[in-house]
Amino acid sequence: MRFLIVFFPLLLFCEIIKYENIKPFYYQNQFVNFNIKIILPKPKTLNIIPSYNIETNLTKINPFIYKLNVKFFATNESHKLILIAKKFYKEIDLDNLIKIKEILPPPKNYAHIVSDNLKIINPISAKYEDKIILNFNIRCNNCLLEDFNISNYVQTLKLISTNEASLNIILPYNTKEFSFYYFNPKTSTFKKVTIPIILTQQTISTQTNVNPEENKFFTPLNILILVLIAFSLIIFLIYQKICLLIFPIFLFIFLIVQFLPKGEIILKRNTKVRILPTPQSTIIYITPKPMVATILNKKNGYVKIKINNKIGWVKDENN
Repeated sequence: MRFLIVFFPLLLFCEIIKYENIKPFYYQNQFVNFNIKIILPKPKTLNIIPSYNIETNLTKINPFIYKLNVKFFATNESHKLILIAKKFYKEIDLDNLIKIKEILPPPKNYAHIVSDNLKIINPISAKYEDKIILNFNIRCNNCLLEDFNISNYVQTLKLISTNEASLNIILPYNTKEFSFYYFNPKTSTFKKVTIPIILTQQTISTQTNVNPEENKFFTPLNILILVLIAFSLIIFLIYQKICLLIFPIFLFIFLIVQFLPKGEIILKRNTKVRILPTPQSTIIYITPKPMVATILNKKNGYVKIKINNKIGWVKDENN
């Protein structure tokens, strides 16, 4: 009681910072979420300056009390906050508030993902040359999807959102099922995910077209264009005005241009032709001498070509 009587006047001139809901420890790459309560001696407008890798949400409880929700991942990066108000400045090193616990030695095919829950959506597998390309979407909450990587496999990851990504991975042709592991921090165990391999003729990815075929005429887009052309011609026949032909003519030209040859490219000796337009993709062909290839498409600094009845991607030397 005497302690409170002596020190209570001092508390009236000091800011009080309390940390709430911090767990005893976190695993590497685990999602961290806790609150900070800031009690000010006088009504002040409080401002927060977080480092780039921190998500914050500040709530004003009353003129004296603020509640700050802090979210970040327990990585090797630095995580800092600055609290600023009139005659008040406080820098907080969040890494000093949490304890990082090492993950147990991971099993083979560990995907380097820490998540409470992970789901596989729409797995598709197809034969390409003497291998299998498996594509699936990964969905998980509060996980670092950009870190998804399974050692010893050629793979391409494309982020769709912070919670979802699409993965293409190359497997041996005799693969019957594919398994990998992620770490669940709630149970402190590795969870196994198994995907059966069922070969299909379906195109694996509309984004990269990794099981490439040459353009076909009756695609959904081309059908829509044909419908618009027919509708525009009906309008022209009804009103008999030449200006009404501009739109269908434009659509018709657009349709024809898609199927015009895009030219040829001369490939140097030892040019590597890859399945995907990425430097880590599997090489399906190496030119033994300078060769001419047909250009099918261009994307992200790569050229899609057809050579010796093989279709793949080469680096665009003009970029």
